[in-house]
Amino acid sequence: MLNVNRVTLLGHVGRDPEFHSHANGDRAARFSLATTERWKSRNGEAQERTEWHRVIVFGGAVGVVERLVRKGTAVLVVGRLTVREYTDREDQPRRATEIIVAGPQGMVNVLAPGAARTPEESAAGTAAARPGAAGGDWA
Repeated sequence: MLNVNRVTLLGHVGRDPEFHSHANGDRAARFSLATTERWKSRNGEAQERTEWHRVIVFGGAVGVVERLVRKGTAVLVVGRLTVREYTDREDQPRRATEIIVAGPQGMVNVLAPGAARTPEESAAGTAAARPGAAGGDWA
């Protein structure tokens, strides 16, 4: 039986990436990625829905993330979907759906400023990359 677990996302980074070093010297990067779907309702009103994705990067792509990815950066991510279960600080069970970018199948491609903008965003002059502050937990 053939199985495929591959996710491709094109969106904008929600905050500056966070970096973590493992005891064996390997590094990992984590960032949130927003993908936004836009459409018009039956009565012609503009509609929008944004989905947030947790992206974890391992291997050589960590260096690319470190050098080029900041809050607001447009990126194309290819990885595999995984669901991780953990216990939060209040001892409550939680589930996190994550995109894992690792190995030869994984990829983080930073797009040129403006490459992923809609025509409306381009006309309005929306910046494709803006500096921002990192924060949050790995859990």
